[in-house]
Amino acid sequence: MDLPALGEFQAPSAVGRAAGAAGYVLMLAVAAVLERLQFKLRATESAHWWASNGRDAINAGALLAMGGGLIALGFSGPVAFLLSAVLMLGLSLVQTALEHHRHAALLSVAVAMLAGLPVLLFPEGIQEGCRRLLEALF
Repeated sequence: MDLPALGEFQAPSAVGRAAGAAGYVLMLAVAAVLERLQFKLRATESAHWWASNGRDAINAGALLAMGGGLIALGFSGPVAFLLSAVLMLGLSLVQTALEHHRHAALLSVAVAMLAGLPVLLFPEGIQEGCRRLLEALF
């Protein structure tokens, strides 16, 4: 089934692509830092009622920021949301693995950059692959 509502990759101009790439890289770093922050809030959940809600708000903000960066790069909305969700879930898993590491924040940002690199290198292919996945699922 073809879902035209998923949209196509809209390649921005060279200046738009550079600005979108810079924004996306910045959003990756911000998302990694926010994931680290929300992971630290987990320790206070039992003592403060707002900590769990704070973690949810941080995750939602990071997801929206990441999606905005992907849309600026030319991805369609549904694909940007899918990629953002997958990247954010992956970053959450990384936080668990880095829980007691001395350089957890730096490693978190490095992993986010590596995980997000294919989006910058192969945007059209990733858009098409995600589109096919969403069409197969729905």
